[in-house]
Amino acid sequence: MKRLASIGEAAKALGVSITTLRRWEASGRLVPEHT
Repeated sequence: MKRLASIGEAAKALGVSITTLRRWEASGRLVPEHT
């Protein structure tokens, strides 16, 4: 089973803020896998 990243880990890996990731999700640019 693959390890899923937290939103904080994903933001750090992409070099953006958590707020940016949430904005990308709202706009459809990013499609997270909710568990």
